[in-house]
Amino acid sequence: MTKPIVWTVAGSDSGGGAGVQADIKVMNLLGAHACSVITALTAQNTIGTERLEWVSPDMLSAQLDALKTDLPPAAIKLGMLGTTENLEIIVELLKTLKAPFTVCDPVLISSSGTFLLEAKAWPLVIEKLLPVIDLITPNIPEAEHLLGMEIATPSDIEAAAQKALACGAGEVLIKGGHGSHDIELSSDYWSNGKDHAWLSSPRIDTKSSHGTGCVLSSAIATARALGYAPLESIVLAKAYLNQGLRQAPDLGNGYGPLAFNPWEKADEDLPLISQKADEPGTRAPCPKM
Repeated sequence: MTKPIVWTVAGSDSGGGAGVQADIKVMNLLGAHACSVITALTAQNTIGTERLEWVSPDMLSAQLDALKTDLPPAAIKLGMLGTTENLEIIVELLKTLKAPFTVCDPVLISSSGTFLLEAKAWPLVIEKLLPVIDLITPNIPEAEHLLGMEIATPSDIEAAAQKALACGAGEVLIKGGHGSHDIELSSDYWSNGKDHAWLSSPRIDTKSSHGTGCVLSSAIATARALGYAPLESIVLAKAYLNQGLRQAPDLGNGYGPLAFNPWEKADEDLPLISQKADEPGTRAPCPKM
C-alpha cells in the first residue's frame, strides 16, 4: 500500500525530542512517509539549547526544490522557521504547491529564551503565512504575541481564534496547556469559522514534556494526509499526544522527550469534547485508522 508523503519543515533537535526528529517518528508511526526540510541546526539536550545555526536561504530552497520535484506532499507541517528570508521562501513555495494540507506550529521562543523565529518576522506570520496555510496551532503565549492581545480566560481564547480566522487562517487550534483557568484540565480550542469545539484532557504530571507541540502538529498533518476529517484529525493527534505523555520515558536531567510508540487507541487518551469551555465534555469517539 502506498503511504502518503508528509513533509516536516523545522529545525533539527540533537536531543531527539522535538523538531524534525520528533516529527519523523510521529509521521512514520502513524502510517506516513516522512520527508524533512531542515531550517536550523541546534545543539541541545533536555536541559536547554546551547547553540543554534540557521540554514542558509539557498540550502533551504535546495531542500524544498528537491522534494517538490520528486516527493510531493499530501500534507506539510511547519515548525521553527528562523528568519524573515526563510519564512518568505516557504510562503512562496506554498503558493505553488497543489493544495496540500499545511499546519503551522508557530514556535517563537524556546523555554530557555532562545529566539526560534526572529522577532521582526513575527508580523509576517499573520500578514503572509496565515493566508497560505490551513491550520495554525499556537499555544497561549504564542497567540498573545502574534495577535497582540492578552489571553486570560476561555472567552479570550475564543476571541483570539476568531481574530486569527479573520486574518486568513482556515482553521485555528489554540493550545491551552499554558492556561491558568483550569488547573486540572488542559483544554484546547479549535474553530474553522463554522464549527468549533473544546477538547479537554486531564493534565499529566511529568517532566517529560519536551516536543509536545511538534508531536501534536505532526500527528495532525499525518492524520489529514491519511484522509481524516478536520476535527477527527485533532482528536487523533491529541489522543496520540496524551499517550506519549502517559508513557514517557525518564530520559535526561531536564525536560525529557515523550514516548514515541505505535498508537494504541486507548479510551483514556481520547479527549473530552464540548461546545463551551464551562460545560461537561463527552468522550470523543476513537478515529478509525
